Amino acid sequence: MDRSAEAVLSEPLDATANIPLRVAVYSRIMNAIRAGHFPVSSLLPSETDLGSAMKVSRTVVREALMLLEEDGYVRSRRGIGRFVATRLPRVGLERIRPMEEILAEAGSAIRVSRTQHVLHPSSSVFTAEPLGIREEEPSWFFESVLTRDGSPIALVQEHVASKGGLIDRDPEAARAIVEDVQGEATLLANLISAIGPAFGPGETDIAAGTPGVARGELLELDAQDPVLILTQTVEHSGQVVYLAKTLVNTGVVQIGIIQGT
Repeated sequence: MDRSAEAVLSEPLDATANIPLRVAVYSRIMNAIRAGHFPVSSLLPSETDLGSAMKVSRTVVREALMLLEEDGYVRSRRGIGRFVATRLPRVGLERIRPMEEILAEAGSAIRVSRTQHVLHPSSSVFTAEPLGIREEEPSWFFESVLTRDGSPIALVQEHVASKGGLIDRDPEAARAIVEDVQGEATLLANLISAIGPAFGPGETDIAAGTPGVARGELLELDAQDPVLILTQTVEHSGQVVYLAKTLVNTGVVQIGIIQGT
C-alpha cells in the first residue's frame, strides 16, 4: 500500500451510532478507489492491512468489502485476493425499479399499503427545488408502508408536481397520480406501468439517519432507531418529475448500498 492510500485510509472514520462501522469503512475504501489511490484492476491490500490502516477489525473490513463487491467496485479472484473492478459503477445512475421490487429480492413478498394520497396546497423546499416548482405551488404527496409477513420494513414518501410535468404530458400517468388507480403499489410502480421504459433515468442518494416520531410510529421504530434513507429523483423528457424519500428498517432487511447498473 503506498503512502498516499495509507494516509487517506488512516483518517478518522465518520462512524456514529446511526452509521454502522462497516458502512463508514465501505465509504472510505470506495472514495479511495474513486480518487485513484487504488487504480482500476489493481490488487487491493489484504483485509489485515486495510483493518490496520483504518484501526478496525478484519471482520468489519470483510463486511465492507463484501458490500463493495456487491455494488461492483471490487472483484474477487480465488486464491489471489480482491481487485478493484476494471470499470467502476456510475454514482447515482440507476435502472428505475419500485422499492417493493427491490425489497422483495431480500425475502418473501412485499405488501404495499397506501396511508396518504393528498394534494398539498403548497410545497416544501425539499419538494419544490428538485421538481422545479415554486414553494407556493401545490404538489401531490403519496405515502405508503411496505410490509413483509405483517411487519413494516419501509416507508415510501413520493412527490410529483400538480401542474406541468407528467400531469400535462401523459394522460395515463396523470390518471395514476390524480386517481391513485392502484393503491396496492407505490406511485413509482404505477408510473412505470403507465409510461413504460421511457420513464427515467433516475438518481439516488443514500444516507443513514433516524425516522423521528411520526415516521417511526409507522415503521414501529423508536424515533432514534437507525434507518437507511434513500432519496430518489426520476426524469422524464429531460425534466425531474418525481421525487421520493424511502426509509428502510435495516434491523429487518438489508439492501445493497448502491443499486447500480
